Amino acid sequence: MDITSVSQTTEKQGLKLAIQAYTQDQSDYQTSLYDLNQDGIDDAVVLLSGMEWCGSGGCTLLVFQGLANGSFQPHSKMTVSSTPIYALSTQTQGWHDLSVYTRGLGQVILKYNGKSYPSNPSLASKYTANLKQVGNTLLLPISAE
Repeated sequence: MDITSVSQTTEKQGLKLAIQAYTQDQSDYQTSLYDLNQDGIDDAVVLLSGMEWCGSGGCTLLVFQGLANGSFQPHSKMTVSSTPIYALSTQTQGWHDLSVYTRGLGQVILKYNGKSYPSNPSLASKYTANLKQVGNTLLLPISAE
């Protein structure tokens, strides 16, 4: 096993522990790793699923900041979020802007405010640019095949 494999295993274990500590259970989720704050360490975007975390408008979306030791700390919590979720090429205060789908609005843009991303995407501005040209896809809808 090379150093990259050890590092990735530690990262995955760190994220799993952080999610379990946050949810206090074995909730289902989708996750994507991406360096949102450009510190050279992947952060995690986690879309929780299940009755406890989802309602008619969408599900809870979490951002965990990745740390150098392979662990993750809770950073932001957003409600009413759905896939697709993108990390945009634009940045606000050193963090990539995110775009999430929210029912009734479509894709919206979430900008970092210096402490976190906004907690309620349904109050965010609609995002109208071509996501395929300016964004990195983080999470897509799970197909029902």
